[in-house]
Amino acid sequence: MIAEATRISQLRPGYAVLLCVPIFLTSCRNDKIEVYRIPKENLSVAMEQGNVAPPVPEHSAQWVKPDGWSEQPVSEMRLGSFKVNGPDGTSADISVVVFPGEAGGLVSNINRWRGQLELPPLEEKQLPETIQQTEIQGAPAFFVDLRTAENSAKPSRILGAVLQRPGRTWFVKMTGSPTLLESQRQKFFDFVNSFRFNDSDQSGVPPSPPRQKSTNDE
Repeated sequence: MIAEATRISQLRPGYAVLLCVPIFLTSCRNDKIEVYRIPKENLSVAMEQGNVAPPVPEHSAQWVKPDGWSEQPVSEMRLGSFKVNGPDGTSADISVVVFPGEAGGLVSNINRWRGQLELPPLEEKQLPETIQQTEIQGAPAFFVDLRTAENSAKPSRILGAVLQRPGRTWFVKMTGSPTLLESQRQKFFDFVNSFRFNDSDQSGVPPSPPRQKSTNDE
């Protein structure tokens, strides 16, 4: 067995170089700007309807992590995962996920978040009363601020953003206590607005670099 392994390493010296590349890139990564590249084969997620979604096209994205947010382990579904602690022992969870196409549409996804807070679903004509629409890098982005009913036994709140890109949809969600999310509201908006994309169908046009957040922006 040892002799066979030695023979393979002698025949394929390039393997050692390939193994060193991710280690080198990790050591050089900026503490603030996070760049993620998702291979075509590795992201296949189950949609809410129970169907398996096709792989997301290869792409890369950048964002600026706010001060006070700690990175958490990512998964096949989460491309970004963060946690922020409050002064009263509470914490909030932040997730970044992406799905192919429209991922069921804007209304269904906002109603999914509303359902997590035990809120009734909305009709499409009611959306303008709930969402704030803007643009991020020339594409539509929608913000929502949802919270449980006032008499809820377990008060909770969701700050959510839906970012529509060519061929895919990004979802950014922050969940936690209403008070903690209120203190993090501006940081959440800054985080989402810092996103920069390099879509594979944009003919290789490089993304604009995100603006480094200054302490004067607090």
